[in-house]
Amino acid sequence: MSSRPSIRLNHAGFHVFDIERMVDFFTSVYGLHVTDRGIAGETGEIVFLCADPRDHHQLVLYEGRTSREGVHYNHMSFEVNDLDRLRKIYRALQDYPGVTGIHTMNHGVSWAVYCHDPEGNRTEAFVDTPWYVNQPYYADNLDLSRSDEEIAEITRRMLEAEPTAEPVERWRARFAEKLGLDPALDPARGPSAQGRPAPR
Repeated sequence: MSSRPSIRLNHAGFHVFDIERMVDFFTSVYGLHVTDRGIAGETGEIVFLCADPRDHHQLVLYEGRTSREGVHYNHMSFEVNDLDRLRKIYRALQDYPGVTGIHTMNHGVSWAVYCHDPEGNRTEAFVDTPWYVNQPYYADNLDLSRSDEEIAEITRRMLEAEPTAEPVERWRARFAEKLGLDPALDPARGPSAQGRPAPR
């Protein structure tokens, strides 16, 4: 029996008018730290923020909000324990009436399934990988019909070409130090993909 729940709310993402002002707000008021930033396709700038070295991000800010009306929420994300649970969610989404836009994504740091729920809200379910790579990172090579070992090996080979790729525990220790925390992490919350080979 696992000591971790099979699913937990992990992070939220929002579109904002002034990304620098919002980064300043969440870092100054809530003590979050920028873990990565970059360009997300047509969306524009994207900033990842967090205050916990066990996670890459707890909040994602996207530039490009143009109106106070309408939707400014980007997505909500649920972390799951393993690829088997992710596969079950993927199959359930395909069978659920009104769900659209179902697709998988390999972010290097996670393997994910995205969709729009029956009311059009974007949701994500993901499982952590044993690696870190600068975000945003998108590869559409996640085939959930493959075995766990095949998915891990495809990801490992993909990340070999990335200069920022490293074992996630190394990144977590550095981030914990930056936050002034003990780098010894809670073993009950270790990487979901423990035991898989790290990038060489």
